[in-house]
Amino acid sequence: MPSEEVEKHRRPHGSHALIPAGVLIGLGAGLLLGYPGPGVLIGLGCGLIAASLVVLPGEGKKEGSFVSDRAGANWITLIVGIFMILIGVGLVWTPPDYWPSVVAIFLILLGVWFVARMYIRKE
Repeated sequence: MPSEEVEKHRRPHGSHALIPAGVLIGLGAGLLLGYPGPGVLIGLGCGLIAASLVVLPGEGKKEGSFVSDRAGANWITLIVGIFMILIGVGLVWTPPDYWPSVVAIFLILLGVWFVARMYIRKE
């Protein structure tokens, strides 16, 4: 594979490094504050949102913007990122009996959405 093709292949994957970076930063902050689990979830959510929106060097962007041309293309990543942040914050601030039900309902709806999307694309 010529080096030009390798560079084109690697370039779109660069922003995904923000996801583990967010998890590690969230874990570190969570350990300092005494909430490592919620810290990981909040960091994961921030990493997912950043990977969808932030422009890294070498990526295309709109003129005068920090947002990538592909921003919003993967909106499910944004929704999951926001939900992860809400779960992390909720684990710290709300009663523990409330969140398992919310998480379970969200995961069921997400699974149903993936199945429905699969059937819609085949038609």
